Amino acid sequence: MDSQTVERLRAEIQNEYVRVAPPEGFPNLPRIPVGRYTDPEFFKLEQAEVFDKSWLYIGSSWEFLERGSYKVYDNMGRAEIVIIRGNDDVIRAFYNTCQHRGATVLREKTGRLDYLSCQFHSWTYNLEGQLIAIPDERDFANDPSLKDCGLHGVRCESWGKFIYINLDDDAMDLETWLGPVSEDFAWAKDLRPTNRHERVIAVNWRVCIEAFVEVYHIGTVHPDSVAQGIDHRGTVSTFYPNGHSRMIVPNVGAADGAPQEIKETLAEYRLTDEGAPLRVEANVSYNIFPNVLVPSGLSGFTLMEFWPIDVNHTRLVTWVVEPDWGDGVEPPEYKERAGYFDEVLDEDTWNMEHIQRSYQSPHFKGPKIGVHEKRIYYLEQSLDKMIGPDKVPEDMRVEPLLEKYVVQTAQDI
Repeated sequence: MDSQTVERLRAEIQNEYVRVAPPEGFPNLPRIPVGRYTDPEFFKLEQAEVFDKSWLYIGSSWEFLERGSYKVYDNMGRAEIVIIRGNDDVIRAFYNTCQHRGATVLREKTGRLDYLSCQFHSWTYNLEGQLIAIPDERDFANDPSLKDCGLHGVRCESWGKFIYINLDDDAMDLETWLGPVSEDFAWAKDLRPTNRHERVIAVNWRVCIEAFVEVYHIGTVHPDSVAQGIDHRGTVSTFYPNGHSRMIVPNVGAADGAPQEIKETLAEYRLTDEGAPLRVEANVSYNIFPNVLVPSGLSGFTLMEFWPIDVNHTRLVTWVVEPDWGDGVEPPEYKERAGYFDEVLDEDTWNMEHIQRSYQSPHFKGPKIGVHEKRIYYLEQSLDKMIGPDKVPEDMRVEPLLEKYVVQTAQDI
């Protein structure tokens, strides 16, 4: 984010404060069909056409500091995937499936090893996934297909320290997928995650994530926490290609044009990127499509992962992401931030399961979305675009009313 963009966004925030109606020409958004949140067949469609074809955040290189360090990702209850640092220091991903009889290669979820050995017949692979040894090799001595029996790879690319996988061999590269977000958020690409917390909520993954792509609710859900720091009335949202979006929420007091102690704050946190002044004045949050949210502050951000388990359950994983602290445990303030965010999450999630049950009502046709909540509609619209509108049942489709508002560069508002 450059300084000119910061100035344009400041002006747009002030415009938001003074408007008394939706922006001229902005469409009245229809209800989002409720079946999208409750129908098991639509859930399967999302899995096959969105999650199996999108770049998904899987971890950071901070988790793979040594050669042979690995973790196993459960792939939302389907075939597991191993992420591992090779002897050549390249981080790769493979299906956790031996090419002999299909047994899992690794059972422990994390660890470090010198090679991978199947748990069934000890077929052995090197850290680069190549088959290097099998017991009773004489039984396969004349089989030329053994050369193709290495572990099946999964596309794996990094954005700074952050690692993504994609199950689709034909998908665009990660940098292209991220598009303007890669430039806009570049200041954070080498930060270090810590304080991982996980919870499972009995709610559809989009009921869960959509609670965090708007701040219309902060006065009622967070009156004594979040609402004390940010002012939802000045919120500015931006839609990017491939379903990504950004939300900027000014701090309390910005409506009055109150002078900010920006220089002192930037010096204290040693921030030098051109977008840093805006992070002093506001919370800047991104939805990295489909299932990651990163509300950012002065020097770091909170990383939120929303993993669908089934149509009615979501695994929510959160991290505090801050500058590297070197050896030893993280500074105590990082743990304090994680604790505060957990309290906020408790406020957000206490009624989500009730919402999911309420969606079963035959008299509720689906969420009604206002201007402030337009990122919700854009997320739903982007899901349909990726699935392919012709594959979505007619009664569950979302009309692409926001396409003309999608910007193509990080410099656009």
